[in-house]
Amino acid sequence: MNNYDYKKETKKTYSWPVIIMFTIVFWPFGFYLIYKKLNSNNKEKFVRYISYFCFFMTVAGILATLTSPEDATESIPPTIVFFVIGLALFRLYKKLIFKAEKHERYISMIIDGKEFIIDNIAGAMSLPVHAVKKDLKDMINKGYFQGAYINDITNEIVFPKPNKKNVNETTPNYEPKIQAKAVTCKGCGAPNRVTTSVAECEYCGSPL
Repeated sequence: MNNYDYKKETKKTYSWPVIIMFTIVFWPFGFYLIYKKLNSNNKEKFVRYISYFCFFMTVAGILATLTSPEDATESIPPTIVFFVIGLALFRLYKKLIFKAEKHERYISMIIDGKEFIIDNIAGAMSLPVHAVKKDLKDMINKGYFQGAYINDITNEIVFPKPNKKNVNETTPNYEPKIQAKAVTCKGCGAPNRVTTSVAECEYCGSPL
């Protein structure tokens, strides 16, 4: 019995014109809206570039303070703010990268390795079982494993069985189901599941 609701998450986001307006009026909130609007892989790039921008502004503030000591009271506060924001964003970027790599390992282990027992997955990942279960539920919600759910009784991830009614290998035009494989996009680094030799990244559109 499925005791986990695996419905996909839905996020309410603002339109791009509204986001641009907020970015012009109050850029920190505008950047936050852009972050929420982007998909997971573009978020990583966005956070990284904004952290670099903040570090650049920090260096510019330090140089302005050194060259014009009389204006130090005006240049030091924003310099500190840019440094703190840049440091926080860079740490967030590292966390996003770690999460993406972890998701890629889950996909490779489950889709390619056919490992569905959560205890075994946790052992291979060197993570607690409850943490792996939480990660997998989050991935299911975000559409990584469509139609799957966590069976808390057997402690495994369960995928829906294909409907084989009236279909067998003697049926005309029958084509056996192709196994999905985990492929990492060389363009944006996103993990994808592909079933054909020619496919595009579902995030950035680059050929896989």
